[in-house]
Amino acid sequence: MVDFYWLKSFTEILQLFISVFFIIYLKVKFVRPTVQSLWLTIFFYIKLVTDLYGILNYTSWISTIITRPVLSIFRISMGSLELGMAISLILFIWSTAGRKLKLKQGLPYFIPAAVLFPISWSLQFYFQSDLLLVFDVVRLLWIGTIIYLLFGYINERNLRVLAYAILTWNLMWLAEVVLHQQLNIIAEPTSWVIFIMAEFVLTLGLVFCLIQVITNPRVLKFEQQENSMPESLKDFIKVNLKKALQEEKIYRNSDLTVLKMAKQINVPVNDLTLYLNRILNKNFNQFIADYRIEECKILLTDPSSQGLNIEQIMLSVGFNSKSVFNTAFKNSTGKTPSEFRKSMIETKI
Repeated sequence: MVDFYWLKSFTEILQLFISVFFIIYLKVKFVRPTVQSLWLTIFFYIKLVTDLYGILNYTSWISTIITRPVLSIFRISMGSLELGMAISLILFIWSTAGRKLKLKQGLPYFIPAAVLFPISWSLQFYFQSDLLLVFDVVRLLWIGTIIYLLFGYINERNLRVLAYAILTWNLMWLAEVVLHQQLNIIAEPTSWVIFIMAEFVLTLGLVFCLIQVITNPRVLKFEQQENSMPESLKDFIKVNLKKALQEEKIYRNSDLTVLKMAKQINVPVNDLTLYLNRILNKNFNQFIADYRIEECKILLTDPSSQGLNIEQIMLSVGFNSKSVFNTAFKNSTGKTPSEFRKSMIETKI
């Protein structure tokens, strides 16, 4: 017999990892959160909590450890969490369509989700812990939300794929609950198949969305963060970086960090990171390595430096790891430092 509990737990674990990856990616990619990335991050924070409940509830060895009252409270809160996900998705889609609500402006939209918790708490006593009515209502709200967004706001193909995945997930969940648990029309194995298939559909939709965001953030219409940096600040960082690197050659300091460099040029570290990542399209390590490699190439071809071995040159330009140096040098030139020096000597001959 198929272990449906294991399959359900597996899909929840997959979705939890996707949620965690999404949150980390958005935090790292968008040093200064945009309105779009903010609401998408909140969506995945809430999704993370619902995934955690699924893992706790459907993983047998965990559910035996966690006390029933904890799972019961979790279960009562699921309606509010699901509704909160739907609201944060609306705010995210609105932000991509031009209606950009900041955090304080968007928080009042979550009031229905907050109110649903005490309602669910009260209904559990009236219906003897049966919260299927709340489940049905939340599913219908989800379906209405997606239809509203599909017809009113979502034009981007990539967002439509995610929306259709969420819509299918909710339709299948609603069908399973109504046909099996409420009307008893279909048998339990069939209901489990519908249940698991719904989770896999959602998982595929989330994976597709994640791939699209990573490969091309513009498909979700995230603001280009360089636009949020004033031209005067960009010019200030550019001039001071040039002075610090080309005149003072601070990259020769093997202990140089982005924090130290920010202090050197007198700008906040977040602004410097933003400038490097979004305007120069490099991270700090890549940026500094490029300067070190360029000086290394000069020293390797300079007759006055022929008395220095490659390790001495490596240390003089700021590298303190031979493996990092060799990898960076080969990525830049296609040759090892020894091959580069030899080829340059032969060329001169």
